[in-house]
Amino acid sequence: MIPFYLFLFISSTNGIFLFFERDSYEFFVSESAPINTKIGTIQATSSSSLSIRYELYGDINKTFYLNSTTGILTLSNTLDYETISIYKLTIEARALSSTVAPSFSEIVIHVLNTNDNPPDINVMFYPSVLTEGNVIKYDLNSNSTPLATINIKDLDESTNNLTLFINDTQHFQLQFVRQSKNGLITESIYILSTRNNPHLLKNDHYYLSLYSCDNDQPPLWTNRTYEFHLKPNENLCQFNQTHYIIDIKENLPNRTLILPRLTNQFCQTMVYSIDDTKNFFIQSRTGDLYTSTMFDREEQSIYRLNLQAVDQFNKTMKAMLTIRILDEYGHIPFLSLKKLRLNRREFSSIDLFNSTYCHYQTMVYSYFQLLSNCTLKKLSLPVQGKYLFSVQLNQKYNYEDTFLLELTSDSNETIFSNLVQSQWMIIIPIILSIFLILLLIICAAMIIRRQRYKKQKSSSTLSNSEENVHNKYDAISTLSKLKVHDDHQLSPSPISTAIYIVQKSSSSSPIRDDEGYSGSSDVSENPLSMETTIITANQLVEQYRIHEFRAHQMMSPSDDDSPKRLSTSCVSADVSFV
Repeated sequence: MIPFYLFLFISSTNGIFLFFERDSYEFFVSESAPINTKIGTIQATSSSSLSIRYELYGDINKTFYLNSTTGILTLSNTLDYETISIYKLTIEARALSSTVAPSFSEIVIHVLNTNDNPPDINVMFYPSVLTEGNVIKYDLNSNSTPLATINIKDLDESTNNLTLFINDTQHFQLQFVRQSKNGLITESIYILSTRNNPHLLKNDHYYLSLYSCDNDQPPLWTNRTYEFHLKPNENLCQFNQTHYIIDIKENLPNRTLILPRLTNQFCQTMVYSIDDTKNFFIQSRTGDLYTSTMFDREEQSIYRLNLQAVDQFNKTMKAMLTIRILDEYGHIPFLSLKKLRLNRREFSSIDLFNSTYCHYQTMVYSYFQLLSNCTLKKLSLPVQGKYLFSVQLNQKYNYEDTFLLELTSDSNETIFSNLVQSQWMIIIPIILSIFLILLLIICAAMIIRRQRYKKQKSSSTLSNSEENVHNKYDAISTLSKLKVHDDHQLSPSPISTAIYIVQKSSSSSPIRDDEGYSGSSDVSENPLSMETTIITANQLVEQYRIHEFRAHQMMSPSDDDSPKRLSTSCVSADVSFV
């Protein structure tokens, strides 16, 4: 084994090998470098003069070219730092002889950034002002109308400050919003709007040039020119505001002008109206607003009116009017809830106003407390009556208003008080006495009538009993639950006919009265015991006693057709015939 290892060691030291001097080669190239620019040379080293070939791997876009014989690396396509800033490739060196193993090394190419991207300007017009035919509508009643948002972007990493300029600052203006840096991209946002809108009526077409600079080295500029076709909006007639606040004195006389016409000079042939015609009056043609009543500040101190104006094209405009009634000291009201009526026992607290600046009052009228959050709280049970509260705001100058609280008593207390203080205390006992006497008379009449009915019923029952004594057949038929079956035709014996009467014993069920069963003409053929147990239909067990009555042996033919007569004096109330 020792000679063999020695042979392998000698063979490996005297072999031919191929290698790169470095494991990695690093190069730097500017993104503005032209095509065919030489980047560098990479060559491998061998132990003898071998013919070496070089090959490049990892260059998918064919950005670089490697000479397979000399190992010179050149640029074959343009570079862009913002797209790819570093390339990592692999180079292979192999000998034409197949006995030598190939060698590999890494190539790292860094792209240097230069200011080669000018700013990009993007203008986005608002749909609310852009109409058909690219006509931009502006508001004639305002000084400025926003038209578009301008977005400026620069892709160079070195750019940190983008600026924008316009050529016409008399009719247009720019408003800077913000600037941000997101990775390599720098972005700035501006708002473009009109300026001095009433002066725009002199011309319809305007040319606007936008200039943007990246302020980098070297500085790059971008220029955009736009043609604007501007026209005022169609509805030039409108209110100068959407909400008006008017303060008037409490003691103003009726038909006092408090507000002239609110629309602008473009409003012609208008019809004005308000929703509160009880307290105010408006001239439908001129739009002048007048008072139509005398105001009471304790009843109501704030009035809200909806003002509406319709032009000749049936276009409607609306505005809100808030009219505040001032007292003689000029105090400004702020409470919408001026008065409230409650039960004095149900009242606990009231929120008068949504504010935390109310003037705190520890005790009012010895029953109430006004907190700083404008909540009126009950301290103890107040007496019935009306209470007028004065509420002030600390942080608002001259803001003071009143609130009226009316407390009533319980319904039971009110009824009792009214009865005590009126003549009903005398009338009500008289009415109750008359009602009681009538009730007693009705009850006595009903009792007498019931007794008479019982007497008539007993006499009727007695007469029926006497009639049944004289009529035996009717007596049997009228007995309660008594049924008799004549088995003469079914009897095998020609000389005897048996009638069985089943008598219920005294221990039977109280639910079922009495029932029986008919036997045959011969007792021997129907052997029934004198006392037997029968299960009724409702599953009750009852005891019965059987009685047998035999017929005479000799009977006339005329007696066959007539029913058998029985003496009713022998029939008990506990007997049932079946």
